[in-house]
Amino acid sequence: MTVQELSRYLTLRKQIDEDKEIYENMCQKMGPASPSLSGMPHTPGVRDKVGDLAADLADLDAGIKELEAEAERVLPAIEEFCVSISDPRMRLIFRLRFVRCRSWAEIAGTLGRYYTEAGVCKMAYNYLKKIA
Repeated sequence: MTVQELSRYLTLRKQIDEDKEIYENMCQKMGPASPSLSGMPHTPGVRDKVGDLAADLADLDAGIKELEAEAERVLPAIEEFCVSISDPRMRLIFRLRFVRCRSWAEIAGTLGRYYTEAGVCKMAYNYLKKIA
């Protein structure tokens, strides 16, 4: 398995998290707006801002569901690869990074004080080179 194949789930999860944050921010904007009491005439071309926002929310929600479906489709192959790794430490590194989407720094912290972010990353990439 290549780094790109392994990173696909990680990339999808990050995109899903970002899109969900955007979705939440957009939902907060759907509250009622205060009317403009300036007394000035309104501009032509009245728009339904709430309706436009609702349509954007629906599109974003559909996109999130597509990404989640793709992530669920990609995950089993990555989990199968991780299970096939015989070294328990390396298996843990790969599961934490590519299945649980942890950062290299978090993985190094989990493994203990003798491991660094760069060291753990290098271990994983060297393992992939070795099996290729």
